[in-house]
Amino acid sequence: MVAGMAEKLRVLFVDDDPAAARLYRSYLVAEGHEVMVADSGIEAVEATERGQFDVVVMDLNMPGLDGWMSMSLIKARRPKMPVVVLTGEVGKDLESRAKTAGAAGFLTKPCQPDALLRTLKKATAR
Repeated sequence: MVAGMAEKLRVLFVDDDPAAARLYRSYLVAEGHEVMVADSGIEAVEATERGQFDVVVMDLNMPGLDGWMSMSLIKARRPKMPVVVLTGEVGKDLESRAKTAGAAGFLTKPCQPDALLRTLKKATAR
């Protein structure tokens, strides 16, 4: 690997908001990462069973299988898979609740792309 060059991450980006998914995906791809988008919790769980990802970025508030349940199912099947929460949801103790549930990082929308990148690097360095 060339010095200073970032490691290419395989990211599963889970969000039911297509605009947010497109925005963050385009930024991560421009930074040289591979990104697959899932628009539901069920699709995310199935994708982690089929494919190999370095990190999952998960919204919490989704119809059907929400981010909490999806993260729980992913962590049960792949305990070492880092899941970073990126949510528009705000609430007291939400970050500590997410970390207790197994999140390797927590960000709120809108989030600066460089903050997302730093969080992904920290989550995958563990």
